Amino acid sequence: MAIKTTFTVLLTLFLTTACTNMDSIRSHQFEGVYVADFNSDDIKSCRPSDVELSHSQAKQFFIRSRQVEHKIIHDHYNYAPCYIEGTMKYNARLCQWQIRAGATGFIKCGKDKQFFVCDRCEELFQPNEPNSNGSD
Repeated sequence: MAIKTTFTVLLTLFLTTACTNMDSIRSHQFEGVYVADFNSDDIKSCRPSDVELSHSQAKQFFIRSRQVEHKIIHDHYNYAPCYIEGTMKYNARLCQWQIRAGATGFIKCGKDKQFFVCDRCEELFQPNEPNSNGSD
């Protein structure tokens, strides 16, 4: 019984450390993340404040997100009519990206386009507090 308890504790510590380290490792995939513009297909229902992310918050979106097929976004996520877009180095390639207010996005490097969803990004999409614009 003691061996089982020790194993469970060690496994929990390992998994906690592994998740933290994965975010750190993933952060090196996304360099020079720059927010360039905001666009909306329906400004009455989706405004800049719905997806007002700083450069570092946009990077955090991609670090925390997971890559999915476009069909997953289509079938299971809110495809918001507004988004921010910009550029970054992704895996050492110069790429364009887009993040939508529904916590979905993509990275396009040349002809390659990868789709992302972020289920751990709620606080990134919360309005910034006064005097805390989060700009870099």
